[in-house]
Amino acid sequence: MLQQDKNLRTTLSRRQALKLMGASASMAMLAACVAPTAPTGGAATEGGAAPSAAPTSMVVAHRKEYFQEMETIFSDAVKAWATENNVDVETTVVAAEATEDFVPKTLAAVEAGNPPDFIYHVRLTQQLYSFNALQDVSDTVDEAIATYGQPSSGHARNNNMEGKWWAIPYINNGGGQFARRSLFEAIGVDPLVDFVTYDNIRDACLEVSNPDQQIFGWGRTVNKGGDGQGTVTDILLNWGSRITNADMTALTFNSPETLAAVEWLAEVYTGEQYAPMLPPGVLAWTDSSNNEAYLAGNIAYTSNAASVYAKAKADGNPVFEDTLVLNLPVGPFGQQLIGGGGDGQIYVPTGAKATDLAKQLALHMLNPDIFLPISLVSAGLFLPCYEAYMTMEPVLKALEADQNLQRMAEQRQGDFVGLSDPADPNPYFDNLQAQAVFNDMILEVITAGVTPADAIANAEARMRQIGEEMGATFS
Repeated sequence: MLQQDKNLRTTLSRRQALKLMGASASMAMLAACVAPTAPTGGAATEGGAAPSAAPTSMVVAHRKEYFQEMETIFSDAVKAWATENNVDVETTVVAAEATEDFVPKTLAAVEAGNPPDFIYHVRLTQQLYSFNALQDVSDTVDEAIATYGQPSSGHARNNNMEGKWWAIPYINNGGGQFARRSLFEAIGVDPLVDFVTYDNIRDACLEVSNPDQQIFGWGRTVNKGGDGQGTVTDILLNWGSRITNADMTALTFNSPETLAAVEWLAEVYTGEQYAPMLPPGVLAWTDSSNNEAYLAGNIAYTSNAASVYAKAKADGNPVFEDTLVLNLPVGPFGQQLIGGGGDGQIYVPTGAKATDLAKQLALHMLNPDIFLPISLVSAGLFLPCYEAYMTMEPVLKALEADQNLQRMAEQRQGDFVGLSDPADPNPYFDNLQAQAVFNDMILEVITAGVTPADAIANAEARMRQIGEEMGATFS
């Protein structure tokens, strides 16, 4: 781990966590908001006396899904294991996005001594680790690797720090950029062939739009939330914008590449020529809005988790058969940025009462008899992340039968680091997302009339301030 990484962990306190994530409540107030009640049956594994008896109850938290059927399937699998093992289990749902309250509430629960025993989530390992909110689960991950092989590269980058695993790789959370085949083919465009660059996509989205028929080409927002943040960071990274250098000693965000990216994106939302392709109210969209618009048949192109695809399939929505998962487009940076997954893991929080049960449950959920039925019905939401799974016959057959699934899986098997590139993942970058720095920057330009250059300078100033609060020093 870089010295800068060590500084960020050792200088952070849970008190700072609230400040850094913009929370206004105290730890006590947040702790009161935590839904689960600590199970009885033994003292904490970390820092407490040895329990007099093994716990027989536990709390399992899992992320909120837009495709709610997956919440039920996951919860049912947990409860079936609990019944078989005479464990009293309570399941609860936690917020999904970086800009929501998952991290503050988890930290509050840890501080109060009543965290869930098992958490499934898809992001923010670095932040939880930096606040000492996670237990070392290397023994469990070693067992999983011995059975199923190595997880995809993103899991090692995001969940293994200083030679130890702080999260158990569980899935790769599938998703991608989606397009309505018939709408684009009607204007002579084959999305799998012709969507090579973001300029190609923007031009086609404009051409395919027909506001009189409630068809809008561009179904992506830049509003605060996971989807809006993804829009902004997609463009920044594909234009060659980078936040820091490799060793995190210098901020590099205020650059010609960032300026070109912000100007391009601002033009989408402010340029008169592109107005016909924007759905009404797109700048106020939440994370479910593009799902709803796509499933209603009103937008031709969007980017999302696989939830929109899974929901269309489960409901028999005709847009399912008309949907293509696109190949990754490129920007001026000139390369496809294919990540390594690492966005679906299991945590055992510091202070959990039922640590051993949590680890047993994690290995149970990875068993092919349990995992494959969940994965294969998820339509890409729960893609396998371990190498042995990718050669299992049911997985191979599923990918062969659905080329959209195949592309989703391939787009989780690369080696692009992600937002932190060229640096390793780090709580600092998680924090920038949690504070919506990128959304605020582009919204300044679009809604407040700030020039792109000034908005970028403002964003970099915030980045520097956030770094200083976390103990980072940038030149």
